This record gives sequence, structure tokens and C-alpha cells, in this order.
Amino acid sequence: MRNPFLLATVAVSNLMLVGCGGSEINDLPSEAKSARQPAAATVLLEGCVVDSTWMGAANAAVHVRTEDGRPLGTALTNERGVFVLAVPANSNVVMDTEWGATGGLALRTGSGSLSLPGCFQAVV
Repeated sequence: MRNPFLLATVAVSNLMLVGCGGSEINDLPSEAKSARQPAAATVLLEGCVVDSTWMGAANAAVHVRTEDGRPLGTALTNERGVFVLAVPANSNVVMDTEWGATGGLALRTGSGSLSLPGCFQAVV
């Protein structure tokens, strides 16, 4: 005759093992996620460009360069004057609406995407 206690113990053990699957990366604490995921090479910057009437400027070019002037990229605004530009992560960059202009918006990128708080004035 079979031992009912032994059968119950085996059944409970099997149920416990089924529930012990590996964890997904989204279930891990943030420290473990950062240790397992490589750092991003680029981040996205989102911003806007306005015209002289403070309306969104469509098809305006936004340029980004390194601090020493090397070009990194250009993005065009959409019909609402919004642009999205991929830039190097954890770097110092300068953004402007006029290519080769002196000045511009200098900022330090981080490891995540960023939405700029203000708008550029379009070059007419």
C-alpha cells in the first residue's frame, strides 16, 4: 500500500518547483538590472522650435555638435515644431538651429532620454 503522507509531500514539492522559474530582467531590483544591461551608446533628446509668432516651426533644422565643434547630427522638426535627435550618452553637446553658430544650448547628456524644457527660436 502507498504511503499517503509521502504522496502528499511529493505533490507539494513538485508544485513548489514549478513556481521557482527564473526571473525576468524586469523583476530584478534596479541594481541588478544595471549590472546586466549594457549602457546605452546614445540617448534621445526631444525639443521644439518656434517661429517669431511663438508657433511651432515646421521643417526647422536642429544641429548638434561636440564642444569643440565636430558635427554629430541634424534633425528636422515635424509640423508642430517638435524634433527628436539621437546624441551620445554621457557627453557634453551643443545644440543650435543655425549650423556653425557661436553659442547655442550646451548640455551634458545622461544615460536616459531627455525632453528639453524650452524651445529654440527658428533662424529666419
